[in-house]
Amino acid sequence: MTEADALAAVGTRPLLDGHVVILTGATGGIGRSIARMLVAAGAKVALTDRGDDEVAELARELGVFGAACDVASRDAFARFHARVESLLGPVDGVVNCAGLWAPAPYDEVGDRAYAETLDANLKTAFVACTVVLPGMVARGSGSVVNFASTAGEFGSVRPAAHYAAAKGGVIALTKSLAREVSPAGVRVNAVSPGPVDTPALLAATAEERAIAAARTLFDRLGQPHEVAGACVFLLSPLSTFVTGAVLRVNGGSLL
Repeated sequence: MTEADALAAVGTRPLLDGHVVILTGATGGIGRSIARMLVAAGAKVALTDRGDDEVAELARELGVFGAACDVASRDAFARFHARVESLLGPVDGVVNCAGLWAPAPYDEVGDRAYAETLDANLKTAFVACTVVLPGMVARGSGSVVNFASTAGEFGSVRPAAHYAAAKGGVIALTKSLAREVSPAGVRVNAVSPGPVDTPALLAATAEERAIAAARTLFDRLGQPHEVAGACVFLLSPLSTFVTGAVLRVNGGSLL
């Protein structure tokens, strides 16, 4: 797409007009904001998360398709993907927002907690990518946005080595898949949020929230819609020469 084409697209129609986009982890704090922004950008959105009621409620609110699915299960996600394509058409984009934040010191993380954290944060991204990428490669277009974290780049500020390891894996997955599929015209990128005002931080103490906010150059927490905007950019025609990138949406924290 030329610069003139990109400018025309921005000026005359929504950025994702008609694009079919799957969003995992849709009912979380950031996921809900991404869902709303995808709809505003003109995408045909398919939502999924593990809770039936929560997914159904959000799908009704936005007037889009939604179904509960354990994205860590390849068979379950493959069925969901097939259903989306039968209803909406070939998938143009995927945002892998599914995740789990359960901080704990390394010597208190048992096998179950470790497995759950890696499944939720890394395996979900891997499964979704392996299911959707073959079709994208065959069509010669598509965009995947994975969710990393500053913890995966720099280590976790709070004790959460298992979470940091999972998010570091997401970054390596993103870069490796970009090398494999970008020659076919498919882009794979990641966003790496810093401290964002989500339910996880709402559960923190006022002092912990203040410390997190102070790590940013704006001296405030990020808002979910600010992360959502980065996702729309990476899915849109404005980023057609961006692949294998980790877009830091962290307010300058850990600069």
